[in-house]
Amino acid sequence: IDSNRILYEENIHNVRSVASISKIMTAVIAIESGKLDDKVTIGDEINKSYGSGIYIKEGEVLTLRDLLYGLMLRSGNDAALAIAHYVGGSVDEFVNLMNEKAKELKMTNTTFNNPSGLDQDKGNYSTAYDMAILTSFAMKNEEYKKITGTKKYVLN
Repeated sequence: IDSNRILYEENIHNVRSVASISKIMTAVIAIESGKLDDKVTIGDEINKSYGSGIYIKEGEVLTLRDLLYGLMLRSGNDAALAIAHYVGGSVDEFVNLMNEKAKELKMTNTTFNNPSGLDQDKGNYSTAYDMAILTSFAMKNEEYKKITGTKKYVLN
């Protein structure tokens, strides 16, 4: 992480679906928004969620931080949609932020189409090399390390 040195590689530039690994970028964008303590009222965007989730309901109020814990600890697809809607104003705008950040990090073979990694219409595609860049960047963020290092999180 510190040296960005590759210790072993095999097919590191092959583009593949990255599925839920996409949530690393979702978390990075949310953390960098500076809104972690904001209260988020869950909207109808979560009705489009399927797969793993944290079982949030429309109208429920959580902090963005709570949603991040649900995103990273439970792989919450519903949390991913709620985060995207709140931080980006819409899922499409949030995906634009994800792709802009990927360019900024020089992730040259990465395309995000959604905040969760699900292969609905179009999935998210990247390489092992680009995901290593993203993970290295994320692990340098203390908030990200705290969230992903947590074993148990209870909402108050």
